[in-house]
Amino acid sequence: MRPAGDPGGSGASHLTAGVLLDAWLPEFDVSKRHAIRIPAPPERVYRELLRYDFGDSIVTAVLMGLRGYGFRRKRTGASRGSTLPERLERFAFTLLDEKPGEELVFGLVGKFWRPDGGLRRLSRDEFTAFREPGFAKAAWNLRLDPVPGSTCVLSTETRVRCLGKSARRKFVVYWRVVEPFSGLIRWSLLKGVRRAAISSART
Repeated sequence: MRPAGDPGGSGASHLTAGVLLDAWLPEFDVSKRHAIRIPAPPERVYRELLRYDFGDSIVTAVLMGLRGYGFRRKRTGASRGSTLPERLERFAFTLLDEKPGEELVFGLVGKFWRPDGGLRRLSRDEFTAFREPGFAKAAWNLRLDPVPGSTCVLSTETRVRCLGKSARRKFVVYWRVVEPFSGLIRWSLLKGVRRAAISSART
């Protein structure tokens, strides 16, 4: 289903929606999408995506630190030897699904407008069944679409479903403030993977 409302906009890119993401959060109130073209084969880009560390970007590290994730990163002992999904799971994200070489889908439940995020750690099955009013469910993917000529498009889409009118009112206000910064984090990720994929080809 299409969103009931989209305060954050849907972004400029209109690639084919990720099949896995559609299965996990087909109904949503907010959707935001970013995409970047990378002159490298999908398998190399996917490998660099799994290696990506948010801490490698100064902008991302600062923004996540302001949100409280910097402290959580130190507290949980995130290491450079872990993969992107393993790092995100330490921040209460749930790896909902994966199609190796093509798409990753993560889920997060909380009261994102609160200083501590009001996060709930849930399993894949619990994420699907969660319906508690006052919370918001977020799902976001990282997807690779091949393009002829050893090139691909790496995209990410974030969807949020608010559970109840009160949660939606609070989230809309919160989203208007944080959406630009959230977008910077996602652009930093896409560009970081692009640089790594190009650099690994040269070496």
